Amino acid sequence: MTLYFGDMLPPSPEDESRREHVLVGTASPLKLDVHPIRHHLTPNGTVCIGTFHQERPIGRCAIPAESVKDFLQMDLFEKPVALALNVRKGGPGLEGSLLALVPMDHAARAGREPDEPWKASVPGSAYDAEAGSSGGDSSSTQLVGIFLGEVVRFEGDRREPASLLREAADMLACVIRGQVASVGGRVIQHLTARPED
Repeated sequence: MTLYFGDMLPPSPEDESRREHVLVGTASPLKLDVHPIRHHLTPNGTVCIGTFHQERPIGRCAIPAESVKDFLQMDLFEKPVALALNVRKGGPGLEGSLLALVPMDHAARAGREPDEPWKASVPGSAYDAEAGSSGGDSSSTQLVGIFLGEVVRFEGDRREPASLLREAADMLACVIRGQVASVGGRVIQHLTARPED
């Protein structure tokens, strides 16, 4: 195995801005199972959310404990979704953020509060309602990326060192096949390895 789970939290904007990166995605949607799991590295005050494809783990991330119920009730993964991997140079080699691409109208509908009778009296409400009903076709083609986790490929494990794009595609293929392991043991091995003479 040459791909490892990375951090549970997305990279900081500062880290993103200084790294070269590419984005690759799946050609067809995949059925995902997303639910809370127990993991010893889960930060305090958060819950680890695991993502599975065909019962194989493909991602994990930490979200605030108070947001778990709302996140799961949004039913973002009730239908198959496309996956994308945003790969950048950094850390021990390459790091990638795994994203589920969810239609914007579905995400907005899932997070919308129920209508209240008093909302009809708010100025501009008639225009907002009309815009929402007529704009369904265009918004359905726009996608929102839902962060599922980070993966790492060490520089010595690269399969396509001449092409970051081909490397990213191979990384995504490994994610989908469930060829991932915990990065912790490999980092220790990497740090304690003796340089060759």
